[in-house]
Amino acid sequence: MRNFVAHDASGAGGLTEIVPGIALGPPLDDADQLFDALAREIEVSAELIRVGGSVVATARRTGWYGDPGATYTYSGFAHVPKPWPPVLAALRTRLSARYALALNSCLVGVYDDGASSVDWHSDDEPELCDRILSVSLGALRTFLLRSATQTVPIAVPLVHGSVLVMSVESQAIWQHSVPAEPVAGRRVNLTFRVIATD
Repeated sequence: MRNFVAHDASGAGGLTEIVPGIALGPPLDDADQLFDALAREIEVSAELIRVGGSVVATARRTGWYGDPGATYTYSGFAHVPKPWPPVLAALRTRLSARYALALNSCLVGVYDDGASSVDWHSDDEPELCDRILSVSLGALRTFLLRSATQTVPIAVPLVHGSVLVMSVESQAIWQHSVPAEPVAGRRVNLTFRVIATD
């Protein structure tokens, strides 16, 4: 495994490139307040996916929020968005302005402890129209990247308040995962997206 070491941001918009199309943005300075507000305002449930002919629960809980019509289909299920709670709506507005995006949806993923994880995948669904902004709050977790030519995973520590930016094009090249690891504490992941609406 190769560890990513962040240096001073030198790219456009203060981005620190990890690999082409995937970068870290400036961290959020109100991460503690966001984490506490999300605990009060969001609703999540066991995430179900189709594997072969079976339906199984993943090792995290999720909730899909967004504008009307921002339905997102992945792993064999169509997710109809719940209305924006105030904390997500306000953060969506801030991030849309900072990154010049028309964000219209957000997948909330809750990793209750180190056993919660997500396996290797790419976010390459056809509804995805622009960059993904992935906000990490709470416990530090390791984000892994691999590709056909980079088979030794690149390990990126996602600290409390970090913002990961991934282009649509990068999803055709790179897979990512968040493996189980001996970590105490909860992580909340907010992946803001631009989804083609109905």
